[in-house]
Amino acid sequence: MKHLLNTILIIGMFCCAFPAMAQTADGEIIVGKVFSKTDGELIGVSIREMDATNRVVSGTITDVNGDFSLRIKNAKNKLVITYMGFKEQSLTIGDKRNFSVEMKDDDKTLAEVVVTAKKRTNTGVMNIPERETSMTIQTLKADFKDLSVASIDEALQGQIAGLDIISNSGDVGSGSAMRLRGTASINANVTPLIVLNDLIYDTGNTDGFDFVNANNENFANLLSINVDDIEDISVLKDGAATAIWGSKGANGVISIRTRKGQRGKPRIQYTYRLSEKWQPEGMKMLNGDEYTMFLKEAYFNPAFSDGASNIKELNYIHNDAEFPDWRMYDNNTDWVKAVKTTGITNDHYLTLSGGGEKATFYLSAGYYNEKGSIIGQNLDRYTSRMQLDYDVSDRIKFISEMAITYTNQDKNYDNLLEIAYKKMPNLSIYHEDANGNSTGEYYAVPQSMSEKLKDQRDLRNPVASANLAKNNVNSYRLIPTFRLQYDLLPVEEHPILRLKGVVSFDINNNSSYSFLPKELSTLAWTDGALNKVDYGSSKSSATTVDINLNWQPNIRNEDHSLTLYGSANIRGGSGTSQSENSYGLPQGITSPTAGSYISGMGSNSWYWREMAYLFSSHYSYQSKYNLGFTLRYEGSSRFGPKRRFGTFGGLSFRWNIIDENFMKPTHEWMSMLALRLSTGLNGNPPKEDFLHFSRYGSWSSYLGDGTIRPLSIRLNDLRWEKTVDKNVGVDLGFFEDLFTASFNYYNKKTSDLLFADVSIPASSGYTIYEWQNVGEIQNEGWDLNMQLNKFVKVGKFSANLTLNFSNNRNTVLDLADVVLNRYNGDFNYNNGSYMSRLQLNNSLGSIYGFRYKGVYQYSIDNPRLAESNYTLGTAPIARDVTGSVILDFEGKPVPMYFAYGTSNELAFSGGDAIYEDINHDGKINELDIVYLGNSYPKFNGGMGLKFIYDRFSVNIYSVFRYGSKIVNIARMNAENMYSNNNQSRAVNFRWRKEGDLTEIPRALNAAGRNFLGSDRYVEDGSFWRINQLSFNYALPNNWLSKFSGASASAFLTIYNLYCFSGYSGVDPEVGYGSWGVSTDNNQTPRSRSFTAGLSLRF
Repeated sequence: MKHLLNTILIIGMFCCAFPAMAQTADGEIIVGKVFSKTDGELIGVSIREMDATNRVVSGTITDVNGDFSLRIKNAKNKLVITYMGFKEQSLTIGDKRNFSVEMKDDDKTLAEVVVTAKKRTNTGVMNIPERETSMTIQTLKADFKDLSVASIDEALQGQIAGLDIISNSGDVGSGSAMRLRGTASINANVTPLIVLNDLIYDTGNTDGFDFVNANNENFANLLSINVDDIEDISVLKDGAATAIWGSKGANGVISIRTRKGQRGKPRIQYTYRLSEKWQPEGMKMLNGDEYTMFLKEAYFNPAFSDGASNIKELNYIHNDAEFPDWRMYDNNTDWVKAVKTTGITNDHYLTLSGGGEKATFYLSAGYYNEKGSIIGQNLDRYTSRMQLDYDVSDRIKFISEMAITYTNQDKNYDNLLEIAYKKMPNLSIYHEDANGNSTGEYYAVPQSMSEKLKDQRDLRNPVASANLAKNNVNSYRLIPTFRLQYDLLPVEEHPILRLKGVVSFDINNNSSYSFLPKELSTLAWTDGALNKVDYGSSKSSATTVDINLNWQPNIRNEDHSLTLYGSANIRGGSGTSQSENSYGLPQGITSPTAGSYISGMGSNSWYWREMAYLFSSHYSYQSKYNLGFTLRYEGSSRFGPKRRFGTFGGLSFRWNIIDENFMKPTHEWMSMLALRLSTGLNGNPPKEDFLHFSRYGSWSSYLGDGTIRPLSIRLNDLRWEKTVDKNVGVDLGFFEDLFTASFNYYNKKTSDLLFADVSIPASSGYTIYEWQNVGEIQNEGWDLNMQLNKFVKVGKFSANLTLNFSNNRNTVLDLADVVLNRYNGDFNYNNGSYMSRLQLNNSLGSIYGFRYKGVYQYSIDNPRLAESNYTLGTAPIARDVTGSVILDFEGKPVPMYFAYGTSNELAFSGGDAIYEDINHDGKINELDIVYLGNSYPKFNGGMGLKFIYDRFSVNIYSVFRYGSKIVNIARMNAENMYSNNNQSRAVNFRWRKEGDLTEIPRALNAAGRNFLGSDRYVEDGSFWRINQLSFNYALPNNWLSKFSGASASAFLTIYNLYCFSGYSGVDPEVGYGSWGVSTDNNQTPRSRSFTAGLSLRF
């Protein structure tokens, strides 16, 4: 077995030794043989020449006969001979030139030892004892082996107090919207910074990146990190903790550390996960027959005209001469069911790790394939990570890392689920023959379709779109990193003076390709939407160079400890992109380079530079009083010369009250009581480069020649967006940390708020400032994290509980008038429209609209209503504040009007929606619009419960949100009966005749005001979701007795098991949209799934 394990390492050791063997310097040659009594000649034994400082100066390995030869540098050096499973030998070279070395078995019996160590926290620049941490940092040990997820944000949901993670959709690779302690900006970046192994994990360029209205691609960079490679995750929350990252840390920091090799024999681990997922049941929609009857009624009602509802596609015409396509409109098609499928995920992960005295290594490879629960979606991801840690000497260490990721994703060309909910259900998916049988050819609505149904003609066949159209995105990412560490003082001495250098490259290659074939439309072949190709590609690279010095002086009085850190950092990058759009490709050809009509092309290039100087310190007295200080001086090429540099920093203090003498009586039941105070200043740059230049671009022509014109105003005085963060925290522990808790209150105020596209007078020759500093915004709240560690322990059974809550209140304190005037426009009188407001002293995410009060039972001219003195039921009659009918000068009741006195004026009638007349003036208009709620939750959090019995464990993770509001546009579109879209079965209970008592208004095609933006569609988005239920069983070791040191475990995980919610939509987990408002537009909901897997280790 020893031979087998060591043979695996021969190639690696050869690579390490090759540079030494290749030396050409003069020196004598020594030879020798290495053997053992039991195994004879040993192959691949490491022979190293080491100088007086223990630096390796040359080396080799033994051949298949156990022989070696080596040209030595100095006869005064020594030979160090190592081989796995044998004792290390050190021999003086001197005058000896021929060696015969017998290796002895390394059969060691360890005596019992007691190791006392302090749990430590990594702040990003230094490791300090956890009980001395004065900043707000929560660390999560990565334990994701039971999970099969595409990216880390899915695994983190609900596990970090204050980190609000909402899935963008259930589409493959869609990512999540993440907010840590609220939204600190409007147009600038609001997403926490991702840091991987102490290096910023992005490419620096954010041109065109919509941080606030996050779409499916915004977090695709997280797909480049294989969850299985992660060792732990630290979330830096307060300003003092994030100050080391300066302008990048204003929204918090998620710091990820990957696994490393450990000394010992090589270990191989393989994990396989198989997942199956499916879509939850959505809204129940009308079938073809119900749809036909509803739509005919909707066309009849506005004018009470049979002619208006005489539409051939709805008339059940069974006559080929009169209507040849009648068979395609005589169906009951469930479009929603047609676009759903069972998704399958295959997740493979393989690692090889180990190491010896001088070097450790870690290699991993992963393949992740996910087929979506909506047809036509697929994701392939290949990842590989390699890390080598090599001790050149006792004081010099070299670390190299290499991460490679390739992602290939097939996405839907259209939003299939949204189309499926709208598509007319009497329409067939495929052409049908004379006998009504499917021909297998997708049916596209002809241009001869009735003009009244033209909006349905423009909705592509979603099944055909999934199978014929193409929408592919693929990317390559390569991140090589090299680190060199040098201890300036001998390691035997207590004080540490350590110099580190880091060079890292981040190379990205992305391309996108989409194709829309002719088969999806019946437009003329010359139309620009037929055989249409859009192609784009981009290349970018970023370089980081960091030099830092860490000093821990040797203070004679051990009550004092001090750590100082300083660094200089330079980051820069550049990139190019190009795009081409064409149409009219020859049938069967999909390449954009083939003969076609060019409809557009473009190119772009960018570069950026950043530099920073950082000083950070940590002081502790008796581990009782702890002080942290950070100062960062940072520059960015996105600002003009006057504002290019900004100064950021943080100050924090921790008092371990539990260590005071007066607390000794509590030590029997209290293990921790600490107070933390911190403040920090961070910043944010604009998202675009070159703003401080006057930029020019091509324009039309002048006298037949090409021209250019100014595109933007030079912004020399643009300032950093600054965030001041204040935090007060308390850490608690009881009964030797059986119960622990951490509570934090924070206040974050952002000033010099960056805002894009600020309007200016046209007389200036321009229409906007691209960016301006316009105001202030504040986030105030608290978060609470609690743990019960083995709170139940009986024999082999134990149980753990984690629970976290957080609350955030966002307030707009100040905004420039030009911004308020532009975005707080007048009411537009349109159905389905909510007023967007940036209201001072109110929160982002606020929703404004009318109050919905049901449906008028009677029309105002109904004789029975007058006979009852207008008490028979509801009718469109104006009433005063007491509820009494308002009469005109003739003694008749004043009718209710919408938008009275404007071009949108409309008299309400029986069957119309009732909106509350707030000022009781008999008119529904902008004066009746009120505040309806906010999309940000009042509090949110997560809970984890773990049961362990011997080798069996059960984990339950759940997430919850309370008090958030969602604008359910999906339900609005499915109940408004205004267009030709299919409707939900709720409309079967619509108002049809005088006196009907219902909550659903009458059907009015393209008429009425029955779905104005109101609280009818603003719903409570509170939920409690059982996110993960996992079972894990570690197989007994004797089952694998043939393999020394082997272990195995099997697991089963169920995702999205159940969601407790009063929300009427499919899924209450809806991301943040414009101005932070959550809007449900029938995006693909989260699927339900299960994962079964096996992990083997040898």
